[in-house]
Amino acid sequence: RKEINDVISYLRVCANHDDDINLLRILNTPRRGIGRTTIEKLNEIAKEKHCSLWDAIQTVIGTNNSENTENESFSLSNEPVHETGQKTGFSEKATADLAEFAQLITNQRSSLLTGRGLSKKVRALVDEIGYWDFLISEYQKNEKAARFKFLNIESLIQSIESWENNPDNLDPNLFNYLNRVTLLSRDDMEDDSLKGKVNLMTIHASKGLEFPVVFIAGAEEGIIPHARSIEESEDNIEEERRLFYVAITRARDKLFISSCRQRRRMQSVAECEPSRFLDEIPEGLVEYHKPSAPVDTQTAQDFFASMKLQFGKK
Repeated sequence: RKEINDVISYLRVCANHDDDINLLRILNTPRRGIGRTTIEKLNEIAKEKHCSLWDAIQTVIGTNNSENTENESFSLSNEPVHETGQKTGFSEKATADLAEFAQLITNQRSSLLTGRGLSKKVRALVDEIGYWDFLISEYQKNEKAARFKFLNIESLIQSIESWENNPDNLDPNLFNYLNRVTLLSRDDMEDDSLKGKVNLMTIHASKGLEFPVVFIAGAEEGIIPHARSIEESEDNIEEERRLFYVAITRARDKLFISSCRQRRRMQSVAECEPSRFLDEIPEGLVEYHKPSAPVDTQTAQDFFASMKLQFGKK
């Protein structure tokens, strides 16, 4: 779930500043005024200096991330650096927002990596970033949904508490917990008992996993991209495009993508169009499969009847 992944991402960044993927996830979650333009400029700095996004942030706010130097400011090319270390092109507000974020992570890292009581520290982190207020703002018309998501976070914190209070857990620190989360996720899909079976999951749940053969069903307009994303904004469609890319890259050997010509919705039958994302796949990578002739109703019924017999159902 998004809310769980958000909290885990904060913990991963506190454990490792150079985790760009998780840092991008939390940089503006909850919203703190760090927009797309600022993030793009940070990416440019990171690419030019061959450094992590965290180091790029340190460049902007005028602090050196190295412990071997003091009060050294970075400068790209011949561009001037202000007395505050602010690179030309970053507004004072953007610089202040980045500095506030960096201070938050630094303080939380100091707390999370020292002493015991990890679950209490995670709860304090959730409170400090104002995640409850963030959920309320995201679900203004559905407080029940916001409460449900916040309860999920509370369940995560309780699971951390149970883990650290386990007598067999001799060193319940942040690094060990994050290793445990990673191993649990992998073990779920590497169990020998799952071999020869089909895993049915959403695209969100497939992140971080790979399979020899993957089937993506329902690659249609209104499903991916979702109808709501199409109505709302181009940014949402871009997010759906990234999600579709995730689904595609789950396949190691073969990928099958299907879409319906018609789909029953409520009491009516709706005509369907293939997803726009299919046209963006290079033609040389695609092999189209189309039936040579329409299948009549009786043939289809016989086919599904034979399938039921194979599963021992009449």
